[in-house]
Amino acid sequence: MKKMLLTAAIAFTSLMASAQFMVSAEIVDVENFDTENLSEQLDMSFGYMVNDAFMLGATMPADDDADFRVFARYYWNESIYLTANTSTEDFSENLKFGAGYSFSAYGNFYVEPNYTFDLEEDSSGERNGNFKLGLSYRF
Repeated sequence: MKKMLLTAAIAFTSLMASAQFMVSAEIVDVENFDTENLSEQLDMSFGYMVNDAFMLGATMPADDDADFRVFARYYWNESIYLTANTSTEDFSENLKFGAGYSFSAYGNFYVEPNYTFDLEEDSSGERNGNFKLGLSYRF
């Protein structure tokens, strides 16, 4: 039993030692950005790199009424990624897909412009999409 616990502890420690985490903030409405209401303008995210190609995480939307969202990213290469995210409530109805570009601005700070669109069409038959600009730090 002691060997099994020791092996699990070493495996967990090595997993955490090679892990890469990301903290990110995205401007919700780029066109109408207002610095006076910054907390109402930013989506805050936390992500974990599962391996070199996949990241899983959660986002706390700027809208107080919205539930937090979960997301997954697939990195096509070091810079280009595909993303899917949804709320924890009404999973399939709130599914969004998109793509983004992540480039290193300085050290571990990255600028990440991205575009996402709704999977479901709205009542007028259109898929709403939005452009967001993010700043992230990876450690």
